[in-house]
Amino acid sequence: MLNKANISKIKPMSDEWLIARRGKLTSSENHFLVSDKFLTTGCLSYLHRKVGELLTNVTATSDLNTEATIHGLMYEAEAIQKFARKFEFQYVICQQLIAIPETKYGSTPDGLVVLNESLDEQMYNVRTIEVKCPFTYANFIGLTMCKTTQDLKRENKEYYWQVLDQMDNCDCMHGYFIAYHPDFKAGNFHVIEFRKMQPEGEEQGKVVKFPLVKDLAFLKERKRMASDYIDVLFAELSSRQAV
Repeated sequence: MLNKANISKIKPMSDEWLIARRGKLTSSENHFLVSDKFLTTGCLSYLHRKVGELLTNVTATSDLNTEATIHGLMYEAEAIQKFARKFEFQYVICQQLIAIPETKYGSTPDGLVVLNESLDEQMYNVRTIEVKCPFTYANFIGLTMCKTTQDLKRENKEYYWQVLDQMDNCDCMHGYFIAYHPDFKAGNFHVIEFRKMQPEGEEQGKVVKFPLVKDLAFLKERKRMASDYIDVLFAELSSRQAV
């Protein structure tokens, strides 16, 4: 369950939000951590950028203002509203930063479905929501052709690992991936449900029991390795004398 204290009140995309994410390993970029080899060129670039943010207290250049990103942000709320109506979810929290204390882990799911809370009212039982509103028709149709989580992993591994990381940070059993395009008159809304205990999937032609459990364990280990790498490099660079 998700500790309520881990749900930040910071406004998403604000300067304060950018500051809170400095040095954090975030769900949208943790796909860099999960290649067959750990410290690939992309992974090193990602980790070095995070170390740089910690050393300088300056947020590294982001791509939040690209045309495709702006298009997505415009329609995410609309997609979540459609989703909540379709599945009759009554309580959905939209776009709140999830920050795990004493770690370098953070997420900003597009939504959290709150199912219930603990008896002591300190925890929520939640499901995560991640919405993608592709700018191009081709990318949208490619996502709508995915029927399972493993289809999505093959089509767009970045999105797959983003949903898994959000589930990990929110300590939940379910997540939802939504593809939405407002220009389509029919079939403009597609949902893939992530269930931690889904019975099977395929990997290189072999049936894999509970593939999300396997991938979540792998992701957790890579996040731990990445956090350790950041700590070591930060300490080394901090010890150098300023010129």
